[in-house]
Amino acid sequence: MNKGKRDAEASFLPAYYYSPWKEGRSKEEQELLLGAEEMEIADGVEEIGNYTFYGCGNLRRLSFTDTLKRIGGGSFTGCSALRELQVLMEKGAKSCITDVVAETFHEVFVVITFRGTKDSARLVFPEYYEEGVENTPARILETHFHGSGYRYRQCFTEKRVDYQRYDSLFEVAKVYEKSEILIPMAMGRLRYPYELGDKAKLAYAAYVREHLEETGDYFLKQQDWHSALSYLAKEVLQKSNEMERLLYRASRIGQTEAVSLLMDEKRKLFGRIVKSFEF
Repeated sequence: MNKGKRDAEASFLPAYYYSPWKEGRSKEEQELLLGAEEMEIADGVEEIGNYTFYGCGNLRRLSFTDTLKRIGGGSFTGCSALRELQVLMEKGAKSCITDVVAETFHEVFVVITFRGTKDSARLVFPEYYEEGVENTPARILETHFHGSGYRYRQCFTEKRVDYQRYDSLFEVAKVYEKSEILIPMAMGRLRYPYELGDKAKLAYAAYVREHLEETGDYFLKQQDWHSALSYLAKEVLQKSNEMERLLYRASRIGQTEAVSLLMDEKRKLFGRIVKSFEF
């Protein structure tokens, strides 16, 4: 997809800039924008107008930086596939993450990279939905929020991520969310612990150990399974039988590379391995 930096030098992108339904679009431009799965708002762009990505139904990943200060209303209307944000920013800087997730009801996975450092953060904003419930005696319509996603979208102060508040909501998330959300949420904070407190670290690690089989299954399906399993083995697992449980999950699906990695880590941490695995 044509990147923002390739066709817009200005600091402002006008309304409907990437929308396939902008007046005057050619059929070829419409098809290109409708099919685009990844887009980038260039570093240096400070503002985008209303309905910028309106109707980009296949847009899955959006990249932008902390130079972006304002996002116009309705910019992500019809962007039902948007699940990933890649954000480059200075530590402590304001960003438009809050503006994007506020316009989405489904889950959004955010990768934050800090300029000039090797530090980063991984956050997950779960889905939620609103329900209008009539309060007959009071003759008013009340809005009820279902899921933890609405609470997570309040974890910003003056457009800065409030990591402590974000982490404090994990107990709420465990009530509402499924493991496919809770696992990357917990492991994202553990593996990339930017402003992660000791109490929150213990809570995330405890959840992972309690759901070890599900965690193993989740990451064995991911491209970065190697680094995830290495982290689990070195930083989270505390007992030999926990390693055995991961080994069993890997052997069950015939993931020989994962079995080899885990057996090597088990040998380093707990000594000689007696059990063998059949494929």
